[in-house]
Amino acid sequence: MQPLDDMDLAILQSLQQNARASYQEIASRLGVSRVTVYERVRKLVESGVIEGFHVRINARRIGYPVTAIVGLSTLQGKEAYRTIEEFKKLPEVEEVHVVTGRYDYLVKVRARDNEDLQRILLTKIDQIHGFQRAETMIALSSPVEKCGIDMGRVAGDVEE
Repeated sequence: MQPLDDMDLAILQSLQQNARASYQEIASRLGVSRVTVYERVRKLVESGVIEGFHVRINARRIGYPVTAIVGLSTLQGKEAYRTIEEFKKLPEVEEVHVVTGRYDYLVKVRARDNEDLQRILLTKIDQIHGFQRAETMIALSSPVEKCGIDMGRVAGDVEE
């Protein structure tokens, strides 16, 4: 894929701020034609830079106020891929990160309350393939939750 230029970055920033913005709105803001925006977005999707268009939901407002991060240690080996496949099947798991350091995985879980979290931990997370040990941290608040990457930061990485 060709490097992203300033126009691509501006389009990506607009879509991150509001994925429902029309191509015409974005084009007007950037001073280009709607067709230009359409073609750029199409190429960004085809190249895999844009993986999808999403709605960000306030979990607390729909009854899931508990956010927990589970540091998980597992047995490593030839069937380690099974662990990730099992995580994909758990609706309570919002994110899984394979990490270095003390844990093998960091897992973000949403729950209705502490009892629900305990159920998830004991009947689902503890049953994951290769499970050895887990440490659960409950988020007291989440004052910074960003959706996406700041395109201004990416623009600084673009070679001129």
